[in-house]
Amino acid sequence: MKPFYVTRLVCGLLAVSGLSFRGWAESNQLTIVAWNVESGGSVASTIAGRIKAFQGVDLWGLCEVESESAAELFEQAAADGENADFVRIVGTTGLNGSDPDDRLEIIYNTNRFQFLDSVELHHINVSGTVRAPLVAHLRKKDSGTEFLFMVNHLYRSKTVSRHQQAQLLNAWAKTQTLPVIAVGDYNFDWAADSGEAHHDRGYDFMTQDGVFTWVRPQEMVRSECNPSFDSILDFVFVTSAALPWKATSQVIVVQGDCPDNAQTSDHRPVKTIFSLPQAMQVASKEELLSRIEAIQLEVVRLRALVNQLP
Repeated sequence: MKPFYVTRLVCGLLAVSGLSFRGWAESNQLTIVAWNVESGGSVASTIAGRIKAFQGVDLWGLCEVESESAAELFEQAAADGENADFVRIVGTTGLNGSDPDDRLEIIYNTNRFQFLDSVELHHINVSGTVRAPLVAHLRKKDSGTEFLFMVNHLYRSKTVSRHQQAQLLNAWAKTQTLPVIAVGDYNFDWAADSGEAHHDRGYDFMTQDGVFTWVRPQEMVRSECNPSFDSILDFVFVTSAALPWKATSQVIVVQGDCPDNAQTSDHRPVKTIFSLPQAMQVASKEELLSRIEAIQLEVVRLRALVNQLP
């Protein structure tokens, strides 16, 4: 049989069965933005304005959320213009004495995700005075894909404690069977121009044994605005279970964002887009039998065409 007729036969069978070549490889996007919004060093309404300017974001992972009112404002900003309901999950840790709260916040699109559970990993808050990782267990409503979305903000001032946190995160991730997306401010000081040789050892502890993989930005630019440094502090990591998901990441740079001022954050947002496999819809028994009958009739017709060929 000539190749043209083989292709025609296959396409015909796919058409009557309700499938297509595109359907086999169909994927859908998951868009995430991670951002340290600098509690005490920015104005919540200004941050909310930046959040509103993003569109099509499904999940937000925020660090240094100053107050419950700020958390609510950011949730409202995330929903602005999206024609969807968003819900926030706010961590309970991060109050540093008399300083403003440095809490973690997850905001998710309820139209796309079913919330299953959330937890704070208090054993990774090694001193009890900073932030326990905040984890949400979510399920995509259209495909049934389940995953864990985690926000972290590791120690800045205590190197030993930061390294311990990275090791504990690595050990925790080894026990997880679901894909994990872990975002946040890790303070790993990855030099934008020479990070392979110049970075904090916490990165090595975090990624040891290939447990976590960094979704590297397409353009390596610093993610914070301290003029004394030229480094990336904000990362998006995935575990091996999420590696089949194609992903692109970008540090979002806007004109005049660095150096920052009293209104704006001293960190830049990091936007990451994942392409997740789309589960095939399961047809009913009646639909399947109808498709089989159509395929059988099409096979008879195509066989007659083949018999007519020289």
